[in-house]
Amino acid sequence: MTHEPKGYALRTPRTGDAEALADVHVQVWKATYPGMVDRAKLNALTTADGIVRWNRIVADLGDQQRRGVRTVCAVETATERIVGFATGGTAREEGAPSGIQLWSLNVLPDHHGTGLAAALMEAVIGAGEAYLWLATGNGRALAFYRKHGFELDGAVQVDEEWSCHESRMVRRS
Repeated sequence: MTHEPKGYALRTPRTGDAEALADVHVQVWKATYPGMVDRAKLNALTTADGIVRWNRIVADLGDQQRRGVRTVCAVETATERIVGFATGGTAREEGAPSGIQLWSLNVLPDHHGTGLAAALMEAVIGAGEAYLWLATGNGRALAFYRKHGFELDGAVQVDEEWSCHESRMVRRS
């Protein structure tokens, strides 16, 4: 069972959450990825563009769960504002080092250090074996994942859409 840090509630996204989720996504990316992804694409990223995508994700949550994928959002209880989200589950690639992959983990910078990211990660992938792809050069994330048992395994790739170099991290049982 996932421990919710004091002041937060973890829940499945609901109809009507798309704008808040898209806004968190944009804020986190613009705070985290300058110099790591295509600057023009990052600058062009807007909440409005993400709303359609998040509406589609929320509408498909039941099917995702049947396929072993879980999306969870974090709500600050005092304000009822969504401040983070994570998605994880079934590996998205052939030959993966684990059957479980952390697809995304996004927490607004003002909520770093609260235990929220760890709780979101555990809620979507558990505490066992898993892997993830990390933007190469994201030192804060690298330290966070190492703290939670992940290590670089030497695999690298380029995300062509974002012109981003990525490194793979794996957590063994």
